[in-house]
Amino acid sequence: MGITETLVLRNRGYVDADVQTKLASLHLLVAGCGVGSAATEAAVRLGVRNFTLVDGDKVELHNLNRQSFRHADIGRPKVEALRSRLLEINP
Repeated sequence: MGITETLVLRNRGYVDADVQTKLASLHLLVAGCGVGSAATEAAVRLGVRNFTLVDGDKVELHNLNRQSFRHADIGRPKVEALRSRLLEINP
């Protein structure tokens, strides 16, 4: 069993196999990687694998209380920081 299949194994009982397959092939556009970071992280944990991330902003300290970034991300473009986070969850 691959990493993606193992990652979503506990979805069984909540998400049937057909829906799980559809989620894996879904392509999600995230326009705004700040506030959208929490929903995007939930999507990757649910099994979505294909994303287009769009945001021209950089991570700032005041983002950390409400967005899925770490202190080490401060100064990085939000797109790059979120991409790294998503790949840490599901390479």
